[in-house]
Amino acid sequence: MQVVLEPLSGTAKANLERAKVEITRVLDFRGSVTSVKVKGTRIKAEFEINPKWDLPMSEKVKSLEEWIPAKVRTVFKVLSVSA
Repeated sequence: MQVVLEPLSGTAKANLERAKVEITRVLDFRGSVTSVKVKGTRIKAEFEINPKWDLPMSEKVKSLEEWIPAKVRTVFKVLSVSA
């Protein structure tokens, strides 16, 4: 899966490491970050969903689509969360 973020302040490059830390924190047991890249003014974070998370895949995706924006909104604007 991936999430595309835009920092609320500063540049994407300056916020790259913070994005990785924030997404790692937000995912917790739900998954792990595999890569974080700058794409212009945006940050693209890719992550794997934990296979031991006991929900059907559709429920996992739906949960993350709601969870991630709610937890990073003070630092980043979430542009998309996709599988």
